[in-house]
Amino acid sequence: MRVNDFNPVAGAYSKTVAPYRFSQFLTLVHELALAGSERVLDVGSGPGELSLQLASRLKSGGFLLGIDLSTNMVRLARKNASSFGAENVAFKRGNGLSLEFEDESFDVVVSSNAFPWIPDRPKFLAEVFRVLKPGGRFGLVTLSSKCYREFSNVFAEINRSNNGLFPAGRPFELMGAKLYSLGELRRTVGKAGFDVVRQFELTTREPITAPDYYRRVNAIVHENYLDYIKSANGRELVRKLLLEGLSGRNGTLKVTESSVFVIGRKG
Repeated sequence: MRVNDFNPVAGAYSKTVAPYRFSQFLTLVHELALAGSERVLDVGSGPGELSLQLASRLKSGGFLLGIDLSTNMVRLARKNASSFGAENVAFKRGNGLSLEFEDESFDVVVSSNAFPWIPDRPKFLAEVFRVLKPGGRFGLVTLSSKCYREFSNVFAEINRSNNGLFPAGRPFELMGAKLYSLGELRRTVGKAGFDVVRQFELTTREPITAPDYYRRVNAIVHENYLDYIKSANGRELVRKLLLEGLSGRNGTLKVTESSVFVIGRKG
């Protein structure tokens, strides 16, 4: 099984995934209520939408740095920053498991929807804690266990009807992603040493055509779940069955987008 690599899907992600997460970005910006002079780090900044919204709230002296493992995501973020006219923001390639910064370097650290894909989440949280100043805040948004349930339900039905094509489990979990309940995420962040000062879940329902939903999911996972299928015919069959299953209600469905938010503080 491949480690999820966002380089091949960076463009599709920017066009089909980031726009419908805009409400999440604005919610986190609101919750953090930046004073304007903070030094902010965005880990897993992707094409930069959250970073740019935060940077727009910074004043003289404030600065935001976004890092991402995907060089294509960094390239897109830089292009978006140029179009946005942002001068107090920069993007570079970086690894959340080994942050190249001194202890207590940042007032605020944020991460939106990268957490599910990080292979060693306790180490990541320890790194965030290390680079935060005392009293600094950590804004974490990650996929809820309710997210993508429509895709997961069809996926599970295909597996049951075809004698276990895949190992048991949700497709995102098969690829190493971890989907969280609010309580589980709160406990995970608290265990890392943060004082959790705010926690909530944001869930929306959206009408969408089955092909558009299928493309949206694969703009995140790049069909990594098909790694278990060795033959080209078998992979094509799964694609066909997924689209047929998602199209079961006249070709349209309502899908769930759900994220959990935790704001932690370093004591």
